[in-house]
This record gives sequence, structure tokens and C-alpha cells, in this order.
Amino acid sequence: MPSLYRGVMGVAQAPRESAYSTQSDDDGSVFHTQDDVHSMCTSVNVDCVRCVLDTDPMAENRTTGMILRDLMTRAGLTIRGFAQAAGYKHGSGVQRYVEPDFDGMLSPSVAKRMASALVGRGTPAIDEREIFSLVGIPEPNAKVILMEGASLERPQENLQVWGAALGCEREFDGVAVELTTLNTGDVIDYVRRPVMLNGKKGVYALHVQGSSMHPALPDGEMIVAAKDMPLSIGDNVVVFLRPVDHEFDDGQTARGVLVKELVRRSASFVELRQYQPAKDFRVDMRDVLRIDRVLTRREMLS
Repeated sequence: MPSLYRGVMGVAQAPRESAYSTQSDDDGSVFHTQDDVHSMCTSVNVDCVRCVLDTDPMAENRTTGMILRDLMTRAGLTIRGFAQAAGYKHGSGVQRYVEPDFDGMLSPSVAKRMASALVGRGTPAIDEREIFSLVGIPEPNAKVILMEGASLERPQENLQVWGAALGCEREFDGVAVELTTLNTGDVIDYVRRPVMLNGKKGVYALHVQGSSMHPALPDGEMIVAAKDMPLSIGDNVVVFLRPVDHEFDDGQTARGVLVKELVRRSASFVELRQYQPAKDFRVDMRDVLRIDRVLTRREMLS
């Protein structure tokens, strides 16, 4: 009979010396009685009970150096190879960290270097959490998501604002249209350049003259236009016109411009639209020097 059972039975058979008594049943159960309190205990054969621990005492005793050395071995690296993969010139860069008696915390910068050398290597593949757990800070549980928004690039305040004035009328396709006189040599101000146009040439600003494009482009509103930008139907544009007198046409200088909406474009003409009064009209491409696109308000805020 197991020793624990015999001990319990011995207690049950001991003479009663106080109000406390112990009795046993046929199945080995033991009853304890003290005054009006009754309880039942079941005898246990301790020789047959397996002890289970929540933690591995060997794991608790492992130092930071032991863990790193095991990871290095698992990754199939030597000290020198580990150091080079982590961005160090010599093995001494990691030597002290993999010594068995090293039990300090890694700095975040060192852990990042080691992670770059170890993560993904070995079988099973080493996870970054195995390294960052040695830093003493919570493991990363967030992922950076790039959101659309304003650029962090600093705007440059070098965008020229050219002088503009309301010009005379000019007839196009049987329709009299007011021109805007644009003086490209008269810089009246400098404003912030939209970030998307940093480094781009042929960008300028001007103030809208007249109310023909109201309410899209009210009188006096400053607009920014850029040369050689892709054009689409519905874009607001600045159309540079050749002089009516061909004697003054040098192929580069415009005497007037049209600030209108682009309706249609072909090799022989460009069709434009204004709102006040509402008119669609065509301009012969032989009278056009170039067409620049006006930036939208969203692009201006980029």
C-alpha cells in the first residue's frame, strides 16, 4: 500500500484525544470531523502524480547573450558574419552581446541592426519579436499606413505673379471676345509655389481680369498656370495668341491671352468656353502660340 495512504489510514485509526476525529470509508476516502464541521478528503498516491510547471526554469536562467548566441547559431552565422550583416565592420561589434554572461537590455538601435541581420533566417525563421523582446519595450503591434495629405516638403516662395490687365476685344469665329493683356516682364509679386511644381520651369501666376469666367474664375482671383502640362477637356487654360499684325510676330511673344475653359482641341483649331456671357468659340491654331493649363484649387493646396 502506498506510503501516503498508510499515513492517512494511521491517522484514522489513532485514538481520539479531542473533539477532532478522522474516519475512513471503504473506498479510501477519509472523513474529518470537528465539532459540527465535516469535510471529506480523497487520498492521493503522490508517486503517480506528475508535476507540471508553468515556466521552464532553464529558459528563465538564459541570459541575453545566450539567447542572441542561439539566434545567431540558428541563423547559420558566425560572429563575424553576424556583425557584417548587422552593419558592423568587425566582429567586435556584436562580440560582447553574444557572450553568455551578458544579461543587459539591448538599445533600440542595436536591436534594429541585429533584426536586419537575423529576421527571416534559420528554421523556423527568426521573427523580429525575438530580438525586440530583448530591448525591454513592448513589441511593435502597429503598422504605418501612408495617408494622403499635404506634402511635408517645404513650399518655395519664388513663384512670379505677372502683371495683367483687361485688353481690347478680338473676334474669333464671328464672336467678339475680350482679351487679357499679360506682361511677362512685369513681376508684381512673388507667392508660394505649389509643391508639385517645385523645380518645374514655365510656371507663373496672374490675376483674372473681367467677369467672363465667373463664377469658376471670378474677377481678380489669382490663378497659377504651367507650361507643357497635359491638357484635358474641361480644364481652364491660358491661351497665348499671336499678334494680329504679323509684322510684330516673332513666334515667341504674345500680345494678349485668353483665360477660358477648354472644350475641344484639334490640329486646326481649339474650341473654348466662357460663362458671362455664355459663348463657345473656336480659335484657329495658326493664331495660337501655346496653351498653358491652369492648376485646380486642389493642386494649389498640394
